[in-house]
Amino acid sequence: MKLYISILTFMCLFFASPLHAQSKFKDKSKRASLVEIEKVKVVKVSEKTNAIGRLVALDPIIVSSKINQEILKVHFKIGDDVKKNDLLFTLASKDIIRNIKQINAELKLEEKTLNLLKEQLSLRDSKAKNAKNLKERKIITQDNLDNVNISLLQNKQQIAQREYNIIKLKISLDENKENLTFAKILSPVDGNIISIQAQTGALISKGKILASILANGLNEIETDLRSELASQIIIGSEVNIINDKTNYKGKVRGIVNSENIRTGTRKVRITLNESLPKSLSASGTRFSLEISIGKSLPRLLIPKDALISRGNKQIVYCFEKGLAKQKLVKIGISVGNKIEILGGLEEGQLVVVKGNENLRPNQSIKIKIHKQNKNK
Repeated sequence: MKLYISILTFMCLFFASPLHAQSKFKDKSKRASLVEIEKVKVVKVSEKTNAIGRLVALDPIIVSSKINQEILKVHFKIGDDVKKNDLLFTLASKDIIRNIKQINAELKLEEKTLNLLKEQLSLRDSKAKNAKNLKERKIITQDNLDNVNISLLQNKQQIAQREYNIIKLKISLDENKENLTFAKILSPVDGNIISIQAQTGALISKGKILASILANGLNEIETDLRSELASQIIIGSEVNIINDKTNYKGKVRGIVNSENIRTGTRKVRITLNESLPKSLSASGTRFSLEISIGKSLPRLLIPKDALISRGNKQIVYCFEKGLAKQKLVKIGISVGNKIEILGGLEEGQLVVVKGNENLRPNQSIKIKIHKQNKNK
């Protein structure tokens, strides 16, 4: 009897174990997988083309002399960085200072002489009135009256000459004072000196080129594009500029209206919206470019992480009422880390972007909620 009970107990345990394991497996399969989702959006974007460009310098700033003088000192060397208003050259100024002193002395003399002539004019004017009265009373002759009037006119002429001399001297004084400021030649911009054409002790003439400065920010990026692509670019289109995984923004400034017959390309010039770091500001530095082609159009976009390849097909999983619904999609152009969807999805749907690698159709899924920062 005991043996029978033992065999029966063993058989119950033997058949119960697989059923219990199978039940646990089913419960486990019903457990929802955690996923991250994003909404399908319509965004106005244009197609892009990739290219390689290089930094090219615009025309440098020319520094020239505005006076004829000797160079006393050159303060910088070729290759030095300069700031706006840094002193580049010091020119001799002794002659200019002497001229200013001499003109000031002449001005004082002319002004003093003018005052005396005005006093003289007042006296002669009074004398002319008296002479006129005497003539009317026939005490003096007409010749006497004429002589008085001639003296009065000569006095006025002398005053006019002195006033002209004073104006002329003031103009000369202003010119010399300006020349004195020109004796210190300052940098007109922030930049880098690329040439110096002057030496200490040299006598230079007005207009002589002394140095060339490549101003900071006065550069563009140049690239060559196939003519059919270049013709579709809109002036002012945005350009993504990349170097060593760092992104900068720019815009298409111009397209050269001349095709290279040998390569079938046209040059495109791109201006930068921001200053480059010094390590990237040398002419010839290469950049990867993403250039917008044509007009921006509304496009249905999803993150590329949502796509799953199944042979020649592309699928995504959508979050619908807690289940992963598989959707077959048709893709279009690539836009950065997003992809255009031409069919299979609608705006506003929620697509799984993380946790979709091992999903199965109609599997239970749960949206992963990120922990908020404590400060928020």
